[in-house]
Amino acid sequence: MFNPLRFLWRVNSRFKSWDEEDINKYQGKQIKKLIKHANKKSRFYSTFYSSYNIDDFSNLPFMNKQLFMDNFTQLNTVGLTREECINHCLEKEQSRDFSEYYKGYLVGMSTGTSGNRGLEFVSKMEAFFMQLLVFFRFPFPKTKKIHLAFILRVFSPGFGHNGRKIRITYVSPLDTIEAIIEKLNTLNPNLISGPPSVLQVLARARNEGSLKVSPLLIISYGEVLSSNVKKIVEKDFNCSVVDVYKSSESFIALPCKHGNLHINEDTTFIEVLDKNNKPVEPGKPGFVVVTDFIKRKTPIIRYKLNDLITIDPKPCSCGSKFRVIKEVHGRADDIILGKKIGSDELRFILPDYIRRSIISSSEYIEEYNAIQTSPENLTIKLQLVANVEKQAKKDIERTIQQSLESIFSKHDSEVPEIEFLYISIKQDFDKKLRRIQRNFEEDFLN
Repeated sequence: MFNPLRFLWRVNSRFKSWDEEDINKYQGKQIKKLIKHANKKSRFYSTFYSSYNIDDFSNLPFMNKQLFMDNFTQLNTVGLTREECINHCLEKEQSRDFSEYYKGYLVGMSTGTSGNRGLEFVSKMEAFFMQLLVFFRFPFPKTKKIHLAFILRVFSPGFGHNGRKIRITYVSPLDTIEAIIEKLNTLNPNLISGPPSVLQVLARARNEGSLKVSPLLIISYGEVLSSNVKKIVEKDFNCSVVDVYKSSESFIALPCKHGNLHINEDTTFIEVLDKNNKPVEPGKPGFVVVTDFIKRKTPIIRYKLNDLITIDPKPCSCGSKFRVIKEVHGRADDIILGKKIGSDELRFILPDYIRRSIISSSEYIEEYNAIQTSPENLTIKLQLVANVEKQAKKDIERTIQQSLESIFSKHDSEVPEIEFLYISIKQDFDKKLRRIQRNFEEDFLN
């Protein structure tokens, strides 16, 4: 029989006391159990692995979103079809009632930043494990009761909770910003969780006085939390902002008491690989491959995300040996590509370099997008504060141009032709915000 207190002890003990050898040994056992389970219970995996040695994990084929969705009916181990799950999710999105289970399971549909639909499917017990992981490991502020306002495009019963010490209330980002502010003022939560694009708008509302809540902590997830947005939100709310890293495929990382983002090494195995699928050393960026130990109804094994992260080579001062994600850079197609001088070779330039070049150029910039349509062309869209003079715009353009020239030169790359557009940039809270985008394909993951 499952004992939550024993689970609590294990969660805390693993995080605090395990060394690298303990982590590797545990993950090796869990990987073997998971592959054996998937090979036996999932029709897709039994065929997918038929020509592979299932004991040689590092040489098993990769899973990705397209494969997962195309084969969902055969991949899940409980006999549900892709069509019935999608239809259930579409009905719930129309009614905005996410409180129902489907045949005893939690079924949700995500919309990635590319707009492609994905299914998230867990049993009640799997959802319970993930809840316990958060409740027991997350560094909640020391207070008698926690009331978390949870802002997310879609919601499922797996996110709801109304306990004696912790209460979670769903707030839909699809309401008007005025309605969201009114609901938050009524709820008066002491924690707020939401994507950075929403948090930035709420920070502005609090600074202007329409939002009157004073949370103890802000939790960011779902989008890249840039350093400038973090500073704005912390300043306007007068509290700390911590990041959570979760995908539809796995609950990857949670912050420790020092705010550093630790991989949940006991519930997921994360590979960080280069474009040739070789492991990268800590301190260098690489692409994320996920193997999840909790989700047995839809096994997630060597699942390639479209995300780029850097593992911190330094140990965390909290004492845990669970790896720390130094930075989540964003999607692979948020990477700007530079054409090497004198060659057709393409070099990737991390999106944070572009973000910093733009946002640090002027205090007049309210919002921005950078869109690369080819290695030779980059469009920068700027939304400025009211009544900016023409000369100031020229100064902004010159500063950004010089900064980007320096960045591309350091990467031994040709400087693209830069076009500046001044427009009103509307934030669609129904989608993840991507300030840096590349609109041509260069598949780093294969």
